[in-house]
Amino acid sequence: MELQQLKYFREVAKREHVTRAAEKLFVSQSAISRAVTQLEEELGVPLFYRQGRAVVLSRYGRLFLEHVNRALSILESGKRLLREQSGEESGTVSLGFLHSLGIEMVPRLIKEYCRKHPKIQFTLLVQRSGEMLMKELAAGNIDLCLSVPGMFGPSDVRWNHLLDEELLIAVPQTHRLAARRTLSLRELSSEPFLVLSPEHTLRIIFDRVCADASFLPNIAFEGMDVATLRGLIAAGLGIGLLPPAPSRFAGVVEIKLSPARPIRPLGIGWIADRYVPASAVEFRKFVASKFHGE
Repeated sequence: MELQQLKYFREVAKREHVTRAAEKLFVSQSAISRAVTQLEEELGVPLFYRQGRAVVLSRYGRLFLEHVNRALSILESGKRLLREQSGEESGTVSLGFLHSLGIEMVPRLIKEYCRKHPKIQFTLLVQRSGEMLMKELAAGNIDLCLSVPGMFGPSDVRWNHLLDEELLIAVPQTHRLAARRTLSLRELSSEPFLVLSPEHTLRIIFDRVCADASFLPNIAFEGMDVATLRGLIAAGLGIGLLPPAPSRFAGVVEIKLSPARPIRPLGIGWIADRYVPASAVEFRKFVASKFHGE
């Protein structure tokens, strides 16, 4: 049983005439007759009786038509839903992003985009580590992700680089080094560091910076998000290597690290050669334009 056969059957039942159904569907009369005959053979009952040049539904045909109408209606609803979900102006954007980008960057981008495209809906993946984001992207659970390009697989992720974010040493406002303009890692050898857990991109960058400088940090605490680390730093419990706060964070001072000047590259990624709905493509272009002025 094929979808085409069901559509032909419905049209013949509606018009009670094979020729008129064929004209309406722009197919040959023989194609219509063959489809109906195949349906009857498969179902094992007559669906129509002939009355002169017209055809009328049998009692089996009337019963079957009810189910065909419901089935085709459900399929049409599904097609409409997919068009709405994937359209440029009324579709859905499925987006994943790093924990730290949910504080300011992602809300700002979505707010500005929705101001221009009010019918667009966003499905936001609960913030994940960079490695988990790549797994969600590979599995098709999200269309786009905001993360560090190339830090994790898979290899078929295509990236649009957005910016290089300089990481800073965050210290309590009352810290003995809070008035400094720059600091070196060597000056921080006795300081307790507050860091993210090992699976996070910021932690991976921190570990690389320390390894490159042959510096062994004193890690006092491992957390799950940047906001918590900043709060603990403000409370005087340690220092951290973090991206700049989107606005001044009470009790915390940010100082450049020298000569290392570590950065966190950020980009928007998607799986190459995989279908991406028009809504997500347009949002991706918008995000790129905000950072590249395209």
